[in-house]
Amino acid sequence: MKHTDQKTLSLAALTLSALLLAGCGNGSTGGAENTGGAEPTTAAEPTGTPAEPTGTEDATAGGSPSASPTDGATAGESPSGTATAGESASPTSTGTSSASPGTGSEAAAVAGAVVAAEEAVTGGQAFEIDRKDGEGGWEVKLAVGDREKEVDVSEDGSEVTPQDGDDQLDQEDRELIAQVQVSLEEAVRTALNEVDGTLDGAQLDTEDGTTVWEVDIDDTEGTSVDVYVNVDNGSVVKVDR
Repeated sequence: MKHTDQKTLSLAALTLSALLLAGCGNGSTGGAENTGGAEPTTAAEPTGTPAEPTGTEDATAGGSPSASPTDGATAGESPSGTATAGESASPTSTGTSSASPGTGSEAAAVAGAVVAAEEAVTGGQAFEIDRKDGEGGWEVKLAVGDREKEVDVSEDGSEVTPQDGDDQLDQEDRELIAQVQVSLEEAVRTALNEVDGTLDGAQLDTEDGTTVWEVDIDDTEGTSVDVYVNVDNGSVVKVDR
């Protein structure tokens, strides 16, 4: 090999060495910045969430406690047993009848007359009542064993006057009286609840083969209306206007 060629190779080797040294220097610098190729570690994010304030902690400024009272009534609600605003507690009704006060007074007057008559006649059972014409008051017939007695009773039931006579009960009346389960005064009350008016009279009878109390009422327009009440269960069998 020529001397010139050796010199050229030497220069090339020196140039390569310089480049390598320069490259190593850059690699050292880069390694200081990021060794081993690992990514830079970032700051750790908080893993826990702040605890919510409990009912015993003080409320923060401008805020309200997170816990709500458990014993107090909420807004819009009222304590139990107390009517809310705009509402009124309705009183419990003591009666179911829709009859007018006049009807109730009439039924009470009839019941008072029947009771007074039965108390005045020992062992008596009222089976007929009629309003006395013009005088006021009532005529009441009672069964006492196999006998029939009649008494007059004042309008308010305070006076009872026995009438002369002590007749034998006829067979038909005995058979009808033996079937009675609903009293005369109860039947009159039922009839007056059905037809508003005043009692003219009531007696035992039969209607379509059923034993009934036939209750004659003068209604508010002055019309006579017959109401038939079953003597066994108190139901209204028929209303005849």
